[in-house]
Amino acid sequence: MSASSLMEDLVEQILVRLPPEDPACLVRASLVCKPWRRLVAGPAFRRRYREFHRRPHLLGVLQILQGDEPYYSRFVPTSVFHVVDPVLPCWLVVDCRHGRALFATTNPRIEGTLGLVVWEPMMDDQRRVPQPSPEPEDYVDYAAAVLCAAEGCDHCGCEGGPFRVAFVSTDKGKGVTSARLYSSETGAWNDITSLHHPEANAHFAASVHVGDALYFRGIENYTIEYQLTTARLYVLEALAKCNGRLVTMEDGGLGFAAVDNTIITLWARETGSGAGGAEIWTQRRVIDLKTLLSGDALSHSINGIKYYSWIPVVSVVGFAEGTDTIFVGTVACVYMIELKSGRVRKVLDDFGRVCAYMSFYIPDMEVASTAEGPKECVLNL
Repeated sequence: MSASSLMEDLVEQILVRLPPEDPACLVRASLVCKPWRRLVAGPAFRRRYREFHRRPHLLGVLQILQGDEPYYSRFVPTSVFHVVDPVLPCWLVVDCRHGRALFATTNPRIEGTLGLVVWEPMMDDQRRVPQPSPEPEDYVDYAAAVLCAAEGCDHCGCEGGPFRVAFVSTDKGKGVTSARLYSSETGAWNDITSLHHPEANAHFAASVHVGDALYFRGIENYTIEYQLTTARLYVLEALAKCNGRLVTMEDGGLGFAAVDNTIITLWARETGSGAGGAEIWTQRRVIDLKTLLSGDALSHSINGIKYYSWIPVVSVVGFAEGTDTIFVGTVACVYMIELKSGRVRKVLDDFGRVCAYMSFYIPDMEVASTAEGPKECVLNL
């Protein structure tokens, strides 16, 4: 091997280790010299970069806020990745996974309509999903999820590929919860699956994907499980009466982050040691936010204005799937907390539920080297 080839291989070994959560590092590396720029811009480096880091990283959050319209969502970057139009009036972000975001909206001029749109920010692509058929009788209690449908995909860059959308709804009057699955490859929904459970109503919240199943938190803390391959519905027993939300654990299993004042208790769904190996909720960890957040962040006052004491001091408003990162909302703002390291970062200046947008972003080096900065994606709704 020549000295120049050896040096190029050594440079690649170094550059491939740059942190994917900070794509600006690659931009700065590409500006060092032309050989580095050619290396970073090449498809071989991009493929190796994804293979080395394996897991997509947080690039931003989609937040639901109230405004002049009934609701709106906005994209808030946590890296150099931006979208040109971050504010999305009248669109409600429902779920985010595998480089895609799922939005729902109703048409105020046509009663009983529901629109579903899958947006891939990295590809600047939008796909409208047909209404579930048969249409649910009541759109108030529903949840939905989006996920990659490519077989054997590592989800490190599956934008542009096939996807699926799961839709779970509840007829409150009958106590019947139903689910159906849409495939972008067939352009159709599968047969509807239903079960009767008077207290397991579908509840609007982001889903959790574990193995071959999607999990949705229902009212009264019951959890609805939807098996993707068999299209079967199940209900998991309630984890007491507590505030919180479903999350994924470090090992990829199903978890629940329960909130009591400033205390977060992490519970994991595990197979019990008793006869039959029934699954039970097991307490894993207790976190006192007083050790991570300041007293001002945990107060009921903002700029001297005191809020009602019955408003929760903190709420778990989101999580980054496949990581140990959760988003905690206070009266004042939203913080991102890495549970293992205890690292805290403020990401939003106001309260709101969030969906984490995770993907690999390697900036377009042709654009990155100009005065315009990193490439931006345009979202036209």
